[in-house]
Amino acid sequence: CVFTVSLSHFTSVACLNCSYLLFHGFLCNFSVWQVPLLGYRTIQKSKTPRMTSPKPSGIASPKPRFVTESEEVVMEGSYESIPLFAGKFNSTGSLSMFGAALFIVGEMTGSGILGVPQGLAQSGYSGIAMMGLCVVVASYTGLTLSRNWLHVKDQYPLCSKPYQSIGYTAFGRAGEMSAQVCATVTLFGGCCAYVLIAARCLAKFILSNLHTDAIGYRTAVVIMALVFLITLIFGAGKESMYVAAMATILSSIFSVLIVVAIIRTGKYEDYEPYHITPKSWFLSFGKFLFAFGGHSAFPNFQKEMKNPRNFPGSVLIAYFIKLVLYIPIGVLGMVYFGSRVQCNILDNIDSSQKGLYLCILLIVAVQAILSATILGNPVAHMVEGFFNVSPNVISWQKALVRTLLVALAVGICEAIPRFDLIMSLIGGTTINTAVFILPSLFHIKLAKRDQWLTFKVTLDSLSIIFGLVAGVVCTYSSVAHIVEEYR
Repeated sequence: CVFTVSLSHFTSVACLNCSYLLFHGFLCNFSVWQVPLLGYRTIQKSKTPRMTSPKPSGIASPKPRFVTESEEVVMEGSYESIPLFAGKFNSTGSLSMFGAALFIVGEMTGSGILGVPQGLAQSGYSGIAMMGLCVVVASYTGLTLSRNWLHVKDQYPLCSKPYQSIGYTAFGRAGEMSAQVCATVTLFGGCCAYVLIAARCLAKFILSNLHTDAIGYRTAVVIMALVFLITLIFGAGKESMYVAAMATILSSIFSVLIVVAIIRTGKYEDYEPYHITPKSWFLSFGKFLFAFGGHSAFPNFQKEMKNPRNFPGSVLIAYFIKLVLYIPIGVLGMVYFGSRVQCNILDNIDSSQKGLYLCILLIVAVQAILSATILGNPVAHMVEGFFNVSPNVISWQKALVRTLLVALAVGICEAIPRFDLIMSLIGGTTINTAVFILPSLFHIKLAKRDQWLTFKVTLDSLSIIFGLVAGVVCTYSSVAHIVEEYR
């Protein structure tokens, strides 16, 4: 069994590499990748040079610039007629298509691997179909969000908050504030969840290896928060690419190790299938939304690419990797542990497998801190931009801002010591809004009015309805579960 599972994982990785090469080579052969549902417009040429300047905003205030005949004029309420995957692009970023995919995978994958088994147990095999639906809708909104950013990027070339810039361009201050709240809560909540995971792993490692509980959970939270602070201060800039790559590699490694550990632990003697109820089904939905979320940081990743038009390819590659990592662990956890599967699958693994168990704990802890760094950097950039602190230079102002953010995360972790509750609540509220609702609303507002308008609006409306229904039921189930746990 171990050999078969390992072989399947390595085969999936090989297929992914081949698919990436074919995918990239095929799409780059086209000068224009015409996808009507993402919106295009006819190129508008200015006959005489004229001054252009975006509306003043608290997001960015770029200098006015001249537009000549050789440049395209971005008309309000329409998209540029540019390809998504081809052509050169004048950008100061350093990420490739695959590099951006690594950031997306490293963003939420670690917590998803640990929480998906309970999510599948709570929803049964219908959870696999639910995961597939989440991937399809999230991929579509990721593509539309990419086009939204390409539309507004020229107005805010030095912007530290691209997701909020899209909201401002579409709906003014109301759109900006909606995007701000969703992005901040989602990313910061993800940081808290990862710090909790790392602290749990540290406490379990010390208990299993040293046979002492001298360092309790609360002390472990403070220790891992200090490690998180160091990586948050020194893991920005050019080093962030190595952080994302390492987080993705570690996710792949510990997913294989967890599969091996589950098989070696074996099925419980008193195994019983999970009693699926509407409440448990919707709680699992919130976990899946968290596992496939992260759209709030997508424009940040796209902004750092060499060619931002390649970002849709990054989205598709990332979601394919996530499915390869999630499904085997989720199905095995559901089949082997049934109703006794824990919110953290590590709690079900037999700790007598000394070497394997300790290795998994260490890798998960390191991966959690790296993922928290990926999520924490965009939040830190938002706050630093508000106080005019440069995120690219290490200074006492930067250290102070990021120290205060980590201190706030420690307070939240001490108050809510279960990451599964954070996953379900954030997944049903801000992640759901940032993934399914806001990108579609922005797309409806900014898309070109052409013969495809009805088709585009229909798809976006379905995404919004899906997000609203999922958000209401998931939020209600999560809040009811939290109240029940702390009653």
